[in-house]
Amino acid sequence: MKKILLAVVALLCVAAVNAQDYKNSIGLRLGYGAEVQYERHFSAENYLEVNAGLHGFGNSILANAIYNWNCFDWDWTPSAGRWFLSAGVGGAVGMWGYEKDGVNKLGAQVGVVGNVAFGIRFNTPVTLSIDYRPTIYFLNGAWADGFYNFGLTCTYNF
Repeated sequence: MKKILLAVVALLCVAAVNAQDYKNSIGLRLGYGAEVQYERHFSAENYLEVNAGLHGFGNSILANAIYNWNCFDWDWTPSAGRWFLSAGVGGAVGMWGYEKDGVNKLGAQVGVVGNVAFGIRFNTPVTLSIDYRPTIYFLNGAWADGFYNFGLTCTYNF
């Protein structure tokens, strides 16, 4: 009898973990640079994403905040997880290294960010996605540098 009761409790715990509604995520994004990423999920349809890190693996440190909307969800592989497509818009700030008249300079940077991500939320607390994040910068003649920003993101949900 004790074994049956223990098995029922174990199954209920596993079901509760898989049915948990995660509100926060933290992870790493690798692409045209390396960034630490934090997400705050407000609902199944929208979330705020904040990133900070090196841009272009160079002498630029940037941070951005993007408000994303879940556009589509697919149940292609229900035993593995749910696939999603999200899109969003936000802003970027940071310090940007640039060259002017043969002299290396460091200046402030401000920009507008877009985001389109496709990925899978596994049945475990892990999400894996690929994204394109074009950014238009306004200062120091670097407006086009953000168009090369493709990335791979892995986050842990809690």
